[in-house]
Amino acid sequence: MAYETIVYERVEERIARITLNRPEKLNAMSPKLLAELDGAFEDFERDAESSVLILRGAGRSFCAGYDLTTGGEGGRHTITEDRWAMRRLVERWQRLWNLPKPTIAQVHGHCLAGATELAGHCDIVFAAEDAEFGHPAGRTLGVIPTLSMWPYLIGMRRTKEFLFTGDSMTAAQALEYGLINRVCTRDRLEEEVLGYARRVAKISVDMLTLHKAATNRFFELMGVYAAELSAADFDAIAHQTATAREEMRKMRERGLKQALAERNRAFAKS
Repeated sequence: MAYETIVYERVEERIARITLNRPEKLNAMSPKLLAELDGAFEDFERDAESSVLILRGAGRSFCAGYDLTTGGEGGRHTITEDRWAMRRLVERWQRLWNLPKPTIAQVHGHCLAGATELAGHCDIVFAAEDAEFGHPAGRTLGVIPTLSMWPYLIGMRRTKEFLFTGDSMTAAQALEYGLINRVCTRDRLEEEVLGYARRVAKISVDMLTLHKAATNRFFELMGVYAAELSAADFDAIAHQTATAREEMRKMRERGLKQALAERNRAFAKS
């Protein structure tokens, strides 16, 4: 399959990699990019020669979230259309969660809003020291459709702490809280990820799939699927609030960049 917004490749024996390739947009996830991710997930699952998948972003950041300029998250007009759109997003990230072989997110720069869903549903996350994780869109636009696995990964108190303000956490904080696995310098990130992926690739695919399935089953029995779909319903409701509607109006009339700057100004830390 030919891709335009991502690069899918086998970088080494048994190691595949997806690169989000919209660096001019900080790799914001447009409908086309999301559809191409679906295709790449299928390619990886069918590829008997690849046993581990790395996901990274080109340019300055891993990913700035959903591309709101292309009718992405929050762009629906009725609650019915919106609810089903959010449920499809959840199904996409659950598809990533359910890939039978291991996945590793390689995060640098921004990892915000929808990008935390992408990273959150990977099995392993390595981050550069400059990485930041957060949901600033929660200040005015809505709930993360899956909550990015945060309640499971960092617990109830930390999840509320960051969702209530829309503040971002640093890579060091994300490591301390259990959101990610490792932090390293930006110039070492790719080699650290590849080094770990090479060790994973030494294990047979049969054994890897069983380790992953057995671990995932714990969270499935805790109700992860129903919890994520429920969060998507709350997101659809949030988009109908006066706050979200006013924010979308500002984005249409003033442009996305200015509207976001105005929203975030009040939360700037001195």
